[in-house]
Amino acid sequence: MKRAGSNDYVRCFIDTNTRQLPHQYLLNNGDLPPDMENNTCLLYCKEQGYMYSGTENANQCFCGDDPYQYGPENVNDEYIQDFDCDRECTGDSKQMCGGGWRLTVYETGYLPFEEGCNKQRQIKLKLVSNNTMLTAPANQVLTSRSKIECAQYCKISDNCKVFVISTETRECSLYNSFTVMCEGVQTVQGFQVYMMK
Repeated sequence: MKRAGSNDYVRCFIDTNTRQLPHQYLLNNGDLPPDMENNTCLLYCKEQGYMYSGTENANQCFCGDDPYQYGPENVNDEYIQDFDCDRECTGDSKQMCGGGWRLTVYETGYLPFEEGCNKQRQIKLKLVSNNTMLTAPANQVLTSRSKIECAQYCKISDNCKVFVISTETRECSLYNSFTVMCEGVQTVQGFQVYMMK
């Protein structure tokens, strides 16, 4: 049972019409899944390849890769506290599943990665900076269809520790050292820096 205080718990977020986590978990007929709770949402989002899961309003589940994407202007730290996510989950009354326009957010931590002989491996990574680019030259630059594919390139590349992806052009830059994050960064809209764990 996932709760505030667990390693995967991030915090309670304000949600908006633009959605902090844009992918909603709905059944094939468009209904909300019955008996929602935080583990159900986390496992669904993890299966779909998202880094974060969030429950809202007791029975809704949302997935995405960056719950901070519309902050900090929409996140008021003085107002939103863990206790603002105060609705009991429909599937487990001992858990809190967000509230009205409040998201209880967890980090899924893993993304699926297929490797030879149909063996399933896991990639663990962390978003370390949004709308930021590293000034150090990349060891390798590729084009990827998604953040997941860029992470796969990093995983199979020799010694890749960090990657930067453009959310617009899908340019994927691979780095072989964590120290490049200390060498210099610049603010560039639409770029995200991820660290492999």
